Amino acid sequence: MTTISHVRGCNPQSMLDFAADLVKQNDSFVTQVDAMEASVDKAMNNWKGDAAAAASEKAMAHKLHGNHLATTIVGIADQYNTYGAQLADTQTALLKIVDMDVPGAGMTVDDDGNVTAPKVPSGPDRPLSGTAALVQQMIDGQASGFQTRIKALLFQFGMSEISAAQAITADLQLLTGYEKTPDNAPIRPSVQIILDGDSELPTDPKKLHDFWESLTPAEKDALYEKDNYIGNRDGLPIVDRDHYNREKLDDELTRAQNGDPAVKDKLADLQGIAASLDGSDRYLMLMDTQSGSIPHAAVAAGNPDTADHVCTYVPGTTSRPSIMNGDGTKSGDPTENDDMARVDAMRQQAQKDGAPNTSVIAWFGYDAPQELINATHVSYADKGAAALDRFQDGIRASHDGQPSYNTVLGHSYGTTLVGDAASHGRTLNADSLVLVASPGTTVEHASDLSLTGVSNADTPNHVYVTKADNDPVALYGQNKYDPVLRWFKHHGLDDLGGDPTWRSYGAQNFPSDHQGAWGYDGNTHSQYWLPNSKSMQGMGEIIAGDGNEAVKTK
Repeated sequence: MTTISHVRGCNPQSMLDFAADLVKQNDSFVTQVDAMEASVDKAMNNWKGDAAAAASEKAMAHKLHGNHLATTIVGIADQYNTYGAQLADTQTALLKIVDMDVPGAGMTVDDDGNVTAPKVPSGPDRPLSGTAALVQQMIDGQASGFQTRIKALLFQFGMSEISAAQAITADLQLLTGYEKTPDNAPIRPSVQIILDGDSELPTDPKKLHDFWESLTPAEKDALYEKDNYIGNRDGLPIVDRDHYNREKLDDELTRAQNGDPAVKDKLADLQGIAASLDGSDRYLMLMDTQSGSIPHAAVAAGNPDTADHVCTYVPGTTSRPSIMNGDGTKSGDPTENDDMARVDAMRQQAQKDGAPNTSVIAWFGYDAPQELINATHVSYADKGAAALDRFQDGIRASHDGQPSYNTVLGHSYGTTLVGDAASHGRTLNADSLVLVASPGTTVEHASDLSLTGVSNADTPNHVYVTKADNDPVALYGQNKYDPVLRWFKHHGLDDLGGDPTWRSYGAQNFPSDHQGAWGYDGNTHSQYWLPNSKSMQGMGEIIAGDGNEAVKTK
């Protein structure tokens, strides 16, 4: 039987840390294999000197890929993530009862989870009155309730440990098997019909996640060979998405650098994606050079599958992977033109505000308008809304343990896309929205937005908005009221909806500093992530699930 002292002595976080380190080492291993394969290709093309040695190394590289070793290791990491999160949630719930609720009620608990209630004073000369007996009955009932919950959590913790051991042992046996016999087990019929083109993978993120978790590493690799963009499918575990998307990124980078017409014009974007992975604890959730007019990408700082708080950041006009790490502009604010720096800043601020286990994702999953004049049209948001909806559903489907607190934060035209994805018959899977410097959200009131699990009447309490006084972009939302801006609409520009910071919109306003000079030259539109600024503090509090504090900040 699992005891309280056993649970107290466990460290589920070490499982999550091990999984992250395993993924990192595996990525390094795969990169080295790819590098060896590339160098052998070059040697064999020239066919000079040690041709036999080159051919031998080439065969070794193929064997390392063909043995499904890397995918099996990713599977082991995913098991550690899954059960590490489960054990952490159970441990937290148990110790709260044991260390806070039971002592707070004046009761004691032994190591096996048996709870003892205090006794109402009585004796030979002082028998229990009817009232005292009733009080004792109530106390005993409360103790029994505590005991039932504690023993259930102890049982749950023990079963999770057993399941984790079984799953990890099974994957280790797979690893040993693939080392000896790469073909280990045949592809099952349910997968083969997909490979043959007679069936399709589930499109619903939850169904896809459940199906994917039933696959062997060889089956996953076979599906990757059929569709090299399989890592972009929403619902797959993050470590699997990262694994396959890095493989595809390496492939396309090599081809672009060698002048392949299909991708050579996308080299700068591919290099931008690769550079965004240089930071610690980064995961490549989306890598697509084919679907849009510009390449799409999504990079997470921290693993969303194991995080307690997850924020998806949607950038606006001119954003694309080639400049996601900055456009070379030098300023006193490192986040001014650097989206990945903004991601890191928001993550650090949320951690400072009480959410130590936070993941923030830079989502470049749509064709953002590349010119300012194009940002006056709603079509870019219309085309990207469904992709953002699926992405958020995928985060929910693949998450391990208790549901995370999920925020979607848009900046500039990104807020237009966020608003579009949460309205017009669509529902965005998020607990809160943050709209920074919005030119309009395609709706006139926060109650026109729809969030999964949030009632329509309560939605305005989950929508947070801000703008700086000198920011000209937010003025566009006033075009139907301002005579000058109304002139633009009569000349072919779209109505993106009213200014969401206006009281009539009904959202929760949090402050931004009065920063910069008016107009684009003043860079006011890009300075919301300045360290210690009111806007930065507010974003961190909202991501940490404490939006009320953000609204109070002055």
